[in-house]
Amino acid sequence: MTTLEIGTFLEQFQTLMIASLTPEGQSHASTAPFVQQENDFYILISTVAQHGRNLLYSQRVSLLFAEDEAKTFQPFARKRITIDAAVSEILREAGAFETMMTLFKEKFDSDLITSLSGMGDFHLFKLSTVGGSAVMGFGKAYRLDNNLEVMTQIMGQHQHRN
Repeated sequence: MTTLEIGTFLEQFQTLMIASLTPEGQSHASTAPFVQQENDFYILISTVAQHGRNLLYSQRVSLLFAEDEAKTFQPFARKRITIDAAVSEILREAGAFETMMTLFKEKFDSDLITSLSGMGDFHLFKLSTVGGSAVMGFGKAYRLDNNLEVMTQIMGQHQHRN
């Protein structure tokens, strides 16, 4: 497994799955369209939605990118990348906000992004990679660093038993 393979796998996605925590400490899973810049992921989401409120509350999330089930040969060995990320909001006044809106317009429907970014309840969040893991099949699990570079292969301390 190489860092290049990690990047190639992530390029096929338009949305990410995100696990966040509510202010009450309940886990919440959702999905959001994203733009990736280097090792950071940007999402434009509404705080009317639970996941938007969660990101205003908690500075940590987990992201999941999973192979399409229709293309998965073995569900127990489904290819996937899990990323631990730190959350920060990009305010509208920041130069990065307009830069990211340009990238969103290039990737998605430009008119829709213009409309959404003008709504007061939509916020731009930066999800900065802290680390993660990649599973590319049986016996092919790897730890990733904050640059999404492969660090080590994950080897179990306990062998599987029949």
